[in-house]
Amino acid sequence: MLANHTGIATLFKRIVFQYDHMRKRNAFLQQYQQQEPFKDGLGEFDTAREVVMDLIGEYQDAEKESYLSAGVDGEGQGTAGGAGGTTGDARTDGVTGR
Repeated sequence: MLANHTGIATLFKRIVFQYDHMRKRNAFLQQYQQQEPFKDGLGEFDTAREVVMDLIGEYQDAEKESYLSAGVDGEGQGTAGGAGGTTGDARTDGVTGR
């Protein structure tokens, strides 16, 4: 069972650590390399690893006391969102708005 709190970052770190060891040895990758999406390389795995590392960083930032107040202080300085030029909330996932 997974929970939505900053303690989950430890689990993600362990998964990335284990993945790095498996990738270093090329363990269990031969079966993937035979499949169509991975014939050109295993870039999908590298992209997924980067996403998980970004998620870990976000959870680590959320552990700081200034995490919520940083969005309020930096309001108006965010990146441009849609065509209307609105700023995005750094605490949302950009898809569902949660």
